[in-house]
Amino acid sequence: MKKVFIEPGCITCGACEFVCPQVFEVTDISHIKKDADLDKNKDLIKLAAMSCPVNVIKFEE
Repeated sequence: MKKVFIEPGCITCGACEFVCPQVFEVTDISHIKKDADLDKNKDLIKLAAMSCPVNVIKFEE
């Protein structure tokens, strides 16, 4: 997986961090952890993107 990003509009619900805490961290907004292994967690990243209620998690394979 080449890239994961969060578009504007995150409501900080925490769903992404719940599904994939290895990649996502929610503070005042959701963040992608700098040391996250995107390839190792690609299935969970896809699940987190599908679980996002406002559909702001995007990725490039």
